Amino acid sequence: MSTPSRGAVLDVRAERLLDDIALAAEVGLTVVRIDVPWAEAQPRAGGFDGDVFERVHGAAQAARSAGLQPWFRLLQPTVPWWFDNEGGFTDDRTAGHWWPRWVELAAERLGDVAAGWVPLEAPFGICDRLMPDDPRRHGEVVHTMVVAWRDAWRLLHGPLPVISSLDVAVVRPTDDTPLAREAARRFDQLRWGVWFQGFTDGVVHIPGRADRELPDLAGSVDVIGIALRSDVETCLYRAAEYGLGQPLALTYKPVGDTDAQRSANITAMWREVHRAREQLDIAAVLATPFADTEGSPGIVTKDRELKDSGNAFATD
Repeated sequence: MSTPSRGAVLDVRAERLLDDIALAAEVGLTVVRIDVPWAEAQPRAGGFDGDVFERVHGAAQAARSAGLQPWFRLLQPTVPWWFDNEGGFTDDRTAGHWWPRWVELAAERLGDVAAGWVPLEAPFGICDRLMPDDPRRHGEVVHTMVVAWRDAWRLLHGPLPVISSLDVAVVRPTDDTPLAREAARRFDQLRWGVWFQGFTDGVVHIPGRADRELPDLAGSVDVIGIALRSDVETCLYRAAEYGLGQPLALTYKPVGDTDAQRSANITAMWREVHRAREQLDIAAVLATPFADTEGSPGIVTKDRELKDSGNAFATD
């Protein structure tokens, strides 16, 4: 198997974004993922802020000039206030009306510089934040997110890859009681089964709800992307075991209280990736975030100096 491309998640709002792009290329990365901030780009329903798109477009052009392939993520935790006020993804009609229009707008404005599309990331986390305490309503939001993915696929599918970023995990019961085991099975299905089974058979399997067929869901992904902090090898193999046949991508957020701990975890991650790629097609590994942000350490400092964790990621 070929060596995975290395990349990082950049903050398009960073004052030193062009420095980030230049440094990413300098240390040998070949992919960058850039957010297209929906809340900023569409401050009002039906309109858009051209300056935001110009900033993202310029960043992507700079990335391409530096030899980097820009992937665009279209959904962030912060959505437009007007979309949220209308119910957002907790209302299937609101989501079904506005989300596809946003995806279409982003594709029109950025399609000439894009190298790949990441329509949404961490759908389990999104649904858990929106509806944490009501299992019935939670299931409805999960279904709405799956439809949102399918709608994005219909609009984006073509010459550029459409890449998932699923917040999967090894789910274990909190204890040996039947209630804990049942809860673990439900969480496992929501993190894994809903998406991978849907990509396989085109049916949405949500615990506690009747299965629903969803046209065009089967096969609606070009690169199986997963977002992890641990259990890398186990999760890569499990993703491959669904038999979809698409290459895999990993977005990795190293954990640890110090850079030394994060560096050690990155080194361990690469060992797992290299073992797995002997049998699996792993297209890319991205570190997130690239540079330090408030409360979220990156692999480079705010002064754009490569940390030990950055060296571990860039050179393993």
